[in-house]
Amino acid sequence: MLQRFRVLQRRPGAIVLAAVVCAFSAIDVSAAARDPAIAYPTKPIRLLVPFTPGGSQDVTARLITSPVTQALGRNIVVDNRPGSGGLIATQELARASNDGYTLLLSSGAQMSIAPALRRDVGYDPIRSFVHVIHLTDAPLVLIAHPALPVSGIKELIAYSKANPGKMNTASTGNGTYTHLTLELFKLTTGADLTHVPYKGAAPAITDLLGRQIQTMFTVTASAQPYTSTGRLKALGVSAPKRSPAMPDVPTFGEQGVPNFNVSAWVGISAPAGTPQPIVDRLAGEFAVALKQPDVRDKLAALGAEPAGTSGEAFTRMVREDVALWAKTVKAAGVKLE
Repeated sequence: MLQRFRVLQRRPGAIVLAAVVCAFSAIDVSAAARDPAIAYPTKPIRLLVPFTPGGSQDVTARLITSPVTQALGRNIVVDNRPGSGGLIATQELARASNDGYTLLLSSGAQMSIAPALRRDVGYDPIRSFVHVIHLTDAPLVLIAHPALPVSGIKELIAYSKANPGKMNTASTGNGTYTHLTLELFKLTTGADLTHVPYKGAAPAITDLLGRQIQTMFTVTASAQPYTSTGRLKALGVSAPKRSPAMPDVPTFGEQGVPNFNVSAWVGISAPAGTPQPIVDRLAGEFAVALKQPDVRDKLAALGAEPAGTSGEAFTRMVREDVALWAKTVKAAGVKLE
């Protein structure tokens, strides 16, 4: 800057111009030093993903971060940290610096279900984080073997009560979304359904096809290949409105079970205390990315429906989700084995 000042001095009237340039430069540097959010981001951002590479959540993370990387001008590095049902990644975020350079692909499994099932998960789902933006929802669908003599939710409830102890419903494991959704359904409707846990959706669907079990909850993406070919049938979708993946399947609300809205949601969260300008910048860029047609099309192929809610509205949704599953776990007496 001193060298530039000397060059300008040789020109008539340049001293004033040089002084103005120096003054503005000093202001810029000083402002950036006081508030790093002004220059954010100045280095790569790490996105913790509590799932293994190749799964639907990992694909979602890589899909949605690509346009955000371009918009921010800095790489967003996907860092897969699976283990302990997602607790490892979530605990790491809770301990991370709140400078906006460590984020989490958060979900209801870590923020709502885990705290309901475990005495101490090492974080508070509300106080330990700032919830930046709600990215997607994956609604669940209740499916059955075509031979089961019911065509909808009301008939299933009546049939289960008329045949107590004879209706087996699979889940993808104890304490999972599919298990707790089943328990919530039973508490809400009084349906007589026996829980049968499996290690994942694939073996459960295999036994459903073989009629070893009668029904199961799963995400629409897992069910659609079987319901579209008639090998299984969909009885109802747990969403406020019909799913684009299954437009002919009515919601639970349409069938007399109001407010039964359950989805496997995914969002972006940051450590508590992350500066609000950084949170707002991230929320804005992710919201723009969610509106891109190619992103929406690829999310739809995963059975994920774009959301986009941010700020207090998203935090309120997380808070309500935490309360829902805490109440369900307590009322149903669910315990991890």
